[in-house]
Amino acid sequence: MSEKTTPETTITAREGRDRVVDFVINTTKQLDVTGWWPRNGVAGAQECSLGNGEEGASYGYDHWAPQGTDHIEDAKRVAEYWKSLGMTVRTVNPTTHPTVFAEGGPVLRAEFDSDASDKSYSIGATAPCSSGDAVALNDEDEADRNQGKVLPGDEGIVVREDPPQ
Repeated sequence: MSEKTTPETTITAREGRDRVVDFVINTTKQLDVTGWWPRNGVAGAQECSLGNGEEGASYGYDHWAPQGTDHIEDAKRVAEYWKSLGMTVRTVNPTTHPTVFAEGGPVLRAEFDSDASDKSYSIGATAPCSSGDAVALNDEDEADRNQGKVLPGDEGIVVREDPPQ
């Protein structure tokens, strides 16, 4: 069995969504930091190129939390976790407020920023490009949510229930 540093390209866009959500949530569990939330709401599809002029869709997802107190150790912990998943990892600013970048493994790419805006930590990931229409996928996801379904990545959103009539 050969090692892969890039995800398979045969996954569906929704499988990619599920992977980035699991990946981000599992990464947050590596840190002794509480208060994680999905800053951009839900996992969302964006347009990407499959090559040869063919458009596809790729989901992205991120979580944010109040900044931890040991940026360097937290970055090392994230980097080691990502390496354990078979990712290629590099760290920028390793002695002050590190940012960890990674590619491959279960997602296309990922980033951990120990000095994000508003004194926050952020962890984000992007799935590989898959066949699909990003706008249609987002519309379908929203229709499912409107029917009361909770999709992967919806765990941190606040659901507003209609008041009884």
